[in-house]
Amino acid sequence: MMDEVLPHVLFPRDGDGDNGGSRGQQALVVTAVLTAMSIAIFGMRMYARVGLLKLVGREDYTISFSLVLAIVYLALVAAQVHFGLGKHNADISDHDLKQQLKRLWAAIPMYNGSLAFTKFSILFQYLRIFPDPRFRTACHVVLAIVATYSTWAVVSGYLNCVPIARFWDRSIPGSCLSFEFVWFFNASMNIATDLTLLILPMPLLSQLQLPRLQKLALMGVFAIGGLVVITSILRLSSIRAATRNPDTSYINTGAAFWTAAECNVAIICACLPFLRPIVSRLFPKFLSTDNSKGYTRNPTLTASRSQTNRLQLHSQERDYGMCTIDVQPGDGKPDAFKGIEVTTEMYQESSKYESTSQRRLVMEA
Repeated sequence: MMDEVLPHVLFPRDGDGDNGGSRGQQALVVTAVLTAMSIAIFGMRMYARVGLLKLVGREDYTISFSLVLAIVYLALVAAQVHFGLGKHNADISDHDLKQQLKRLWAAIPMYNGSLAFTKFSILFQYLRIFPDPRFRTACHVVLAIVATYSTWAVVSGYLNCVPIARFWDRSIPGSCLSFEFVWFFNASMNIATDLTLLILPMPLLSQLQLPRLQKLALMGVFAIGGLVVITSILRLSSIRAATRNPDTSYINTGAAFWTAAECNVAIICACLPFLRPIVSRLFPKFLSTDNSKGYTRNPTLTASRSQTNRLQLHSQERDYGMCTIDVQPGDGKPDAFKGIEVTTEMYQESSKYESTSQRRLVMEA
């Protein structure tokens, strides 16, 4: 299929440059560039995780599937351009318009599925980092909400019309849900959950006993997800235009590349926090952890000052599924890209959640 589509995409058929054909080409270029960026950042993430740290978890599997769906979405946009996306309905044949709408019908669930698996990946990462029971309960609640409405989004995308063929051929008897209601509902749920994922870890991050600059840097890493919220909001105007303008082939170009922007920006934002090992290896002084003396102690905790013990951080902490770096007593200075050596004093039980979160954040964020 792609062997037939790509030659016509790269070398448009007669007239593709007129009557809005260039709009389709622009939408395809934007979608392709964003997807290529996602692939590049994802590749760097997997190199850091598998190549350098020798770690892989469920958050890596889910973001991988999200990227696959984004690539499928790109292929479907290319197919829509082949059948005249960007031209006015009146300037393409009924056959081409129906074929274009068939690809649109197939593309919508790909977008919703990609966003869902990106959110799953972020939530799994939260569960890996933060051991606080209340926070973990909140993450599981958000997971259930995302799973529920994402299932609805994917299913409603395929079954928006009964019979299904009415989606691309309105001459067929049947009925369809309101596209405006369904698409705006899904968009509002995406924005709401994006904001939740952005805000959820901030209270815990603000309470960590870390140097000020390091704490701000960590909060900045987690706040990168705000770009997804901005993209989702900007996409709303293109959705509104697509649902109210009957010239679907011409007007859908905006929705096509804004949709690609949202799912690919989400993938990129989910991958960026994992690039620290690469940055540390290339620029060891930039993310130096030699400022461990700057750590502050909670004055309410009592500590035994007479002895200090170096913790052995197991490669698998069964309670939370956390993968960290082994630090054995007597080890030399660890590699810059693998994290930091942790030395701590014996604390009361009430400090265990905070100290665990600090170790995980410093090593992985």
